[in-house]
Amino acid sequence: MLSVSQPNPIDELLTGGETTPEQDLRHAVLEGLDCPVFLFRCQAEHQVLIYANRAFERWAGRDLAALQGGDWRTLSRLAVHDPGLARLQSCVRNGRGGLAVIRTQPLERAPGWAELRLTPLPADNGCGRFIGQLRDVTAETHAREQLRRQALHDSLTGLPNRRLLQIRLERAIARSREDATPFALVFLDLDRFKQVNDSVGHEAADALLRQVARRLRHGVRPQDTVARLYGDEFALLITPLPCEQSAELISRRIAAWLREPFAIEGMQLTVSCSVGVVLYPDGTDGQHLLGSADRDMYRHKRIGQPFASADLA
Repeated sequence: MLSVSQPNPIDELLTGGETTPEQDLRHAVLEGLDCPVFLFRCQAEHQVLIYANRAFERWAGRDLAALQGGDWRTLSRLAVHDPGLARLQSCVRNGRGGLAVIRTQPLERAPGWAELRLTPLPADNGCGRFIGQLRDVTAETHAREQLRRQALHDSLTGLPNRRLLQIRLERAIARSREDATPFALVFLDLDRFKQVNDSVGHEAADALLRQVARRLRHGVRPQDTVARLYGDEFALLITPLPCEQSAELISRRIAAWLREPFAIEGMQLTVSCSVGVVLYPDGTDGQHLLGSADRDMYRHKRIGQPFASADLA
């Protein structure tokens, strides 16, 4: 925050009258910045824009003459209902600065993200004043989101991975403890998948896994989770669980989704699967549930009751 005794170049620029060479230089620097910079004054519920550099004019798609006197929030092409902007408004009301990343709605460009920094300046006749700086962070935000997605999703199928499944499973447990909402955790393993891999090759086997993932995803509701754990093992988190659902009914329904042949590189492949189901409440945490569903799946595999009658063609 700038102190009252500290000179403010923008404040000097707005005083009118003749300017000094130093002030002209400061103005040239501001006008030459690629970063949009603006100044606004708080007047009751209005936040009136009183200065904007050329970069802000380009950002807003208007020249300064059209911008001055308007509310900067509607001129800056920011999403007015974004939570980040709401947090900054709280800072403004309390005379404090702040920083937030906010969705943008620019003209003739796809929506993106901007980092907005607001810094309070000395009050002018009791009116609060703030300097704002905008920085386009769309590329950075997309890169972070891509890294986050890669960390939580399977690269082959695009499904959530084991880590994301565990996160959602813990949430389902917490929710169930609050309102007794039942849910099911399902483990699914394709039978004799190694035989498929050896007979048709890795690329065809990967194509099969992707098609299995799509069928599972289309078979459940939007609020349910289908995850790929590793290899040919998948998991389903069904929450909330319809009251009429039983472990056997869930298993047979999943098997029915996979019963139709898969068209892979001119071949018709049919698969069988082994399914393990745990209905919550069972155990105390996510790791216990994962272990229980895994053991139930392998029990069915050992005794040869996989809940699916189709075999590898």
